[in-house]
Amino acid sequence: MTDAKAEYERWRHRVEQAPRDPLAHFNFAWWASRLGQFSRAIKAYEQAIALGISQPEEAMTNIASIYSERLARSTDAQAWLLQALQCNGDYFPAVFNRAHLAEQLGDREGAEAGFTRACQLQPNNPLPLTRLVEAARVVRSSDSSVIQLRQLAETSDDPDVFYALAKVEERLGNTDAAWLALETANRYDGKRAPAWPHELIKKSYDTLKQHQIERSSGSKGPVFIVGMFRTGSTLLEQILAAHTAFTPLGESEFWPRTIAASGGAMVVPGQVPVAEQLEVSRSQFREHLIERGVDLSRRVTDKRPDNLYHLPLIAKAIPDARFIITERDWRDTLISVYGTRLHPQHGYATSPLSIKTQLEQCSSLATHWQAMAPDRVRRFAYEDLVAKPESTMRALFEWLGESWEPECLEFHRLTNPVLTASVWQVREPLSTTRQGRWRQYDAPLQSIFGDELYLSSDALAGTQ
Repeated sequence: MTDAKAEYERWRHRVEQAPRDPLAHFNFAWWASRLGQFSRAIKAYEQAIALGISQPEEAMTNIASIYSERLARSTDAQAWLLQALQCNGDYFPAVFNRAHLAEQLGDREGAEAGFTRACQLQPNNPLPLTRLVEAARVVRSSDSSVIQLRQLAETSDDPDVFYALAKVEERLGNTDAAWLALETANRYDGKRAPAWPHELIKKSYDTLKQHQIERSSGSKGPVFIVGMFRTGSTLLEQILAAHTAFTPLGESEFWPRTIAASGGAMVVPGQVPVAEQLEVSRSQFREHLIERGVDLSRRVTDKRPDNLYHLPLIAKAIPDARFIITERDWRDTLISVYGTRLHPQHGYATSPLSIKTQLEQCSSLATHWQAMAPDRVRRFAYEDLVAKPESTMRALFEWLGESWEPECLEFHRLTNPVLTASVWQVREPLSTTRQGRWRQYDAPLQSIFGDELYLSSDALAGTQ
């Protein structure tokens, strides 16, 4: 972050010294975006374009990326991508990002067409191929994309190739091949990070538990959806998004950025700031909502699972915030995390044993905070949702102080952008088809965990 600030200042001074230099504006925009100054970055990119920068499609695509990935303003992103492609119809980043945006919006046809075009432009690039295969509603062994993916896996060391292959093989019923692909993906992915420091992480969480969470100062504040990844948090946010009271933020970067500034990281708690700093964070969060075009009369949901590890800080900064901790059968969660490429800071995610240990830590934090502040913290089980959707959601809305709206169970019809690995799953109605998924991998999991594999989540939590 220090280097980013230094580069930001360097190019800010350059812009002041040479205001007609389009490259200076472009580079200033790049570093402003890295620091989360998104509106400033967009203006600088626009200035670079106005000053006649060569290959303006790059700046246009970067603007589109800010709108889609950082500000959840997909209409603006689409407009800028269209301009970029009008400048250069073969510009790969614009073609790929347009397909990616279609994916986020649940447009399968647009995503498949876009990723197919991206594959044509860069046939040796595995990224559009893996996304094309995942976007397909139906996959067959005879599909050219599946054949190409399998061939690519014979010589590739790219984790994304094997994560995608694992999903394909599982969909085709080839679970032995799927498990082999999962092991290969995580072996390559695990090289990015050192061994997971279980004891240090546990000590940091024990220290975190010493912070108090005060009673709520109101009943209509933001709702933070937190917990382990792959426990149904995206699904829950989509259900809330179908309610007239809520606006979804998705995985907002605001609080992770704030945590980093306080000395923390994604899975490592930062320092809980003093009152003056908390007031600054509260004001900046409001500015963040305004920048994203949020109607401040509505409640927002911020679905960032790893905010679980920063709950006291957020609770102090936003006194009327509520927190929902999503949970799921530990074995299904484990398989889903093992099959998802998470950020390197989540170093536990490439080892089944480490995932299980992290799940136990999450359960311990959830138990502690719900007992401390039941008016602000609530645990939410994925299995209850899919088994009894209406009664489960009615109870949750009552706790949130909102009335029940039947349209919430039509969440799969929404067209808002979804930027998580569950992008296609939440475009389908609720079902129990994902429950018990771990049983497909009973043999390899049993070889790792022994009889402990057959303990329920509650029983496993009791063994800590």
